[in-house]
Amino acid sequence: MNRPPRGPLGRSERRILLIFGAVVLATAAMALVAQVLLGPSDDESVEMPVATATVAARASPSAMATPDVALATPLPPPARCEDACLVRLADTPPMRDALTRLGVTPNYVHAGQIWAALPAPAVDDLRATGGEVSVVTEGDETLPLYMLRAPDEMDPAAAEAAARQVGEVVDRAGRQFLVRAGELPSPAREVVSQGMLIEKFPPGRTARPLDDERRLQLPPLDDLSALVEEVSAEELEATIRDLQGMSSTDGTGIGTRQYTTIGNVMAGEYLYQRFAAYGLNVWFEDFVTDDGLLALNVVAEVPGDDPTETYLVLAHYDSLNDLSGPDQSEAPGADDNASGVAGMLEIARILSERRLSHPVRFLATNVEEVGLQGVKAFARRVSEDGTTIAGAYNLDAIGSAAHGTQLVLNGDAGSAWLQEILVDINERYGLGQALLVRQNPVIVADDNFLRDGGVPTILVARELFGWSSLLHTPDDTLATVDLANVRGATQLVLLGVATLVQDL
Repeated sequence: MNRPPRGPLGRSERRILLIFGAVVLATAAMALVAQVLLGPSDDESVEMPVATATVAARASPSAMATPDVALATPLPPPARCEDACLVRLADTPPMRDALTRLGVTPNYVHAGQIWAALPAPAVDDLRATGGEVSVVTEGDETLPLYMLRAPDEMDPAAAEAAARQVGEVVDRAGRQFLVRAGELPSPAREVVSQGMLIEKFPPGRTARPLDDERRLQLPPLDDLSALVEEVSAEELEATIRDLQGMSSTDGTGIGTRQYTTIGNVMAGEYLYQRFAAYGLNVWFEDFVTDDGLLALNVVAEVPGDDPTETYLVLAHYDSLNDLSGPDQSEAPGADDNASGVAGMLEIARILSERRLSHPVRFLATNVEEVGLQGVKAFARRVSEDGTTIAGAYNLDAIGSAAHGTQLVLNGDAGSAWLQEILVDINERYGLGQALLVRQNPVIVADDNFLRDGGVPTILVARELFGWSSLLHTPDDTLATVDLANVRGATQLVLLGVATLVQDL
């Protein structure tokens, strides 16, 4: 239906419109004054234009701790924190004190900035102290997060472009970019070749690291026989089950930790959190694989009275399925090498509750199955930081029952003394392991590379390459693992390490 045309407005209609317009203008003016005086409410997220945001960052003392990077693309609007979230705050003494009071250990600290995973009440608490707290993500999931840092000489636009090659930039502070990766594990070679540093962003902790004051209050490591019964078959079984199921989504509990898969990254975060739960100092040691991916070694340490010598327990956590070609979705690796990792974690748990004479470092190596790449990266890092590794035990495939209680101890002339310690312990404490002592260079595992670098190292294994038809297949599952054998090997190495770091 056509609407008839309207005639000119009458005097009363014009008066009503003028009054209405005046009310609208007055309301808008009052809102503008309130915005200026009060600022945005805590419940609102305000996205500023990039130019304005850059000026504000330069004026902020917390942002001035790092060189400013002007970016062409705005970040997503700030997230809200309704349950738990990841936040960024200035690295200042008051903020550190507040985090300590809340029992929070930061996920990542660098160049004047702190990133921490917090429950919502803790965020409110920090804001109540007057500190500036920026919510980065709703939720505290860190699996897809990577931190990229640009060198000072790098052009800001090039830095942004390099960061966005990895994925979505969810936060930035100066030349630091927190990125949600588009692929896991993340390709890294290209951004590294442009001068960027890339690191896996670590998960949050459930326990604070053991400090000197609390360490000195721990009971001494005096009665080694008491340690034998502390090794828990239930803990070992649970760890093997968790690791064999990494990335499994079909209800079978059979997944993968092969180094090119998301299950490998999941396993790295899992191990980080397990070590952290024991109060250990723990960190990722990232390295770029031969085919350009960012891979993670997980390193943790129980401190000791005398740090001039450190002892090492290692086990590789990646898995492999030789039968499946490029499809590595079923590579459970229960014996090879979830069993060795489970033993290493159990040794870490027990030693973390004692005062040690020397530090014990724990190394979960990655990409062992393809060229021993993780242990090579670790050896380079140790050489650079000057840490003296006085002796090491490598746990690899310790759960087979195919050869009874036979346990291979392989080393060389320089590490024979570590073999002798295990032989003596096996007899003294009646552990019942059928030890097969060898010095055979043909047996190849992570320990070979450490020995070649001058670190006395012993391989502890029940299966060697070619001995078992189960290893590197989908059938290497918990159902085929002998938990008594896993426990026996773990007890032996635990007492061996304890002998080295006993506080006499």
